Amino acid sequence: MAVLSIQSTVTYGHVGNAAAVPALRVLGHEVWPIATVTFSNHPGHGHWTGRTRSAAELADLFRGLRGLGALARCDAVLSGYLGRPSTARVVAQAVRAVRRANPDGFYVLDPVIGDDGRIYVAPGVVDAIRCRLLPLADIITPNRYELGWLTGRTVDDTDAVVTAARALCRGSLGQVVVTGIVQGERISACAVTADTVRWVAAPYRQARFRGAGDLFSALYTAHFIDTRDIARALEAAMSGLDLVTRRTLELGSDELALGQCLAELATRRGR
Repeated sequence: MAVLSIQSTVTYGHVGNAAAVPALRVLGHEVWPIATVTFSNHPGHGHWTGRTRSAAELADLFRGLRGLGALARCDAVLSGYLGRPSTARVVAQAVRAVRRANPDGFYVLDPVIGDDGRIYVAPGVVDAIRCRLLPLADIITPNRYELGWLTGRTVDDTDAVVTAARALCRGSLGQVVVTGIVQGERISACAVTADTVRWVAAPYRQARFRGAGDLFSALYTAHFIDTRDIARALEAAMSGLDLVTRRTLELGSDELALGQCLAELATRRGR
């Protein structure tokens, strides 16, 4: 089982592929990472070095992968932080190519746009996600703020979350998994389909965890490949994220303590 993961990577910390790749691998999946940006660290630290890769570079990497004849073994494409609007075109081409090679493969779109009322992507990226990638997705994993941007709706309570998510369930898009829904002392995620809603909650920890959404999307992808069961994948992804955020606070780390949790995450495969 293989996952093509197209998103950012960093040298220090665990965001983008630096979170997704170890999580997917420890849960038993082969991962083919393509980095949309290569940074020293998450820009949330206030300074960083590195660069954003061009669409031509990304297309060349994918062309080489496709030339190996391996796409028939690809179970899922997972995309996250794009870097540039033009990256969406390369992701779309990759999704179509994987589907031609493996009709059972699916596409998980983590629509990285922003959070807490702030957009932190380049101009044009939101439209690229909405116009190029959303119509191709089988599963999307927005936070509550991103759900509002994708739907043009105000998403200020649980009923509004479900209504907005369900409005997106058309065409190939069968699952909208919304994260980061704070309800008192709990933080919830919900998986919405055309006719079902499933909720799962964990303790809310008042701290900023860079890469938490990236990790959740990877965990959900891994568990859904294994189980093809929305409720089980949702529960396992939230449980895994809760483990990592709890350990991060215990260690006082400024980045997700993912390395310290991999052995325990491995025991949860297929739950």
